[in-house]
Amino acid sequence: MPSHRTQVLASVVTRLALGAYPLVFVLAFGWAYGKQAFDVAAAASNWANYLNVLLLSGFVLVPPAVARLRTPERSSDALQLLRDHIALERGLVLVGAIVAVALWLSIGRTFPSLAEQSGSTLATWYTLFAFLALAQVPMTLWLGVAQAAGHYLAALVWIVAPRAIALIALAAGAAQGVSATVMIATSVAIVVTGQWALARAARQALQEIDPAALATRGNARRVLVQNLSAGAIGLVGTLVTIVPVTLVGRLLPEEVGHAHVIVTLSNAVGAVIVAAFFPLSLTLAIRAREPDGLWRHCLRVARLSGLAVFALIAVGWLIYPACAWLSDRCTTNVFAVASLVVLGAGLRLAALGVYHAAVFQGRPHISLLSATVEGVAVVLVTGLLLESWMLFALGAGFVVGGGLRLLVALGCEARALARPSG
Repeated sequence: MPSHRTQVLASVVTRLALGAYPLVFVLAFGWAYGKQAFDVAAAASNWANYLNVLLLSGFVLVPPAVARLRTPERSSDALQLLRDHIALERGLVLVGAIVAVALWLSIGRTFPSLAEQSGSTLATWYTLFAFLALAQVPMTLWLGVAQAAGHYLAALVWIVAPRAIALIALAAGAAQGVSATVMIATSVAIVVTGQWALARAARQALQEIDPAALATRGNARRVLVQNLSAGAIGLVGTLVTIVPVTLVGRLLPEEVGHAHVIVTLSNAVGAVIVAAFFPLSLTLAIRAREPDGLWRHCLRVARLSGLAVFALIAVGWLIYPACAWLSDRCTTNVFAVASLVVLGAGLRLAALGVYHAAVFQGRPHISLLSATVEGVAVVLVTGLLLESWMLFALGAGFVVGGGLRLLVALGCEARALARPSG
């Protein structure tokens, strides 16, 4: 059994690979195929990312259910919850395919300048990225199962290795003159194959816990309302993770690549911090028995998240000279905007402890208030300032939104969690 420290490290690296891969892939793709391809790929990927809403906040109820199955007090309710989520995942993929077609029909009207420049390429690349986005739905479910079952290292291998191979294949294919479309398709196929292997391994791990775990089918309707409540947070989250890039792509198409990279960087930072505290969140049942245990958990997460973000910003500026030397795209303005966006993400993630407490109590919808305030603030500030402030509007929006989310989470939501759910 891996130690707690090993679990944390494996969880961090796994989530870092998930969050950083889109960023690294688009950067490598732009380096290999040029600025226009870079912007078109960024727009296509951004449009496909709207399918991430189907993740319903990453199936946050699944890992605690698996963790309960591993305790002496295991219950049939936890097993039924897990089966119902497996059924829900299958239904979401089907719905997602229909939504993907609707997005394909509208991508040209959303990014008119890029569609005119690239012809059918924008829609074709969107289709490939949409297939990858849909594959994230089952992957997220089974990744949670694998980690909650204690298989952190196996999950790490099946997430990291295929993505590393896909990047190597991209570089090799570009060097040999292979078309950009073929290389995107190849990379997607490699990553999805790794995710299929992860799901297979997670199923085996689940059957080791309970051989009858997958013997009967679940009913998605039993958990749909509960997940839609949690998924509303993910829907509002698009106002922070996806909509700002869409605004840039529509109003400043020549900057959509930079905006996509910056926001993806913010998401990668978020993935690292979320992963770092994931094993700790599974111990809240113990912390809840201590006086003010949940509140102290919230403050601890806020403090450590802030320290981590400031350290990452400092490291970013330390590597800036090398980046500027390697590429003329590493400008002072781009790094300044990225620092502001990461700072805003840090403020948002400082409220992660409150979300942990809400999930633990079975009331994840409580975090919807702070998420909505943040999302609306980001979109409004970015939209109002974009034409005059250019990319700096993106940074300002993230800082204002992240600050408001932290204030609302600690000032309102934490107090609501302190009261009985009734």
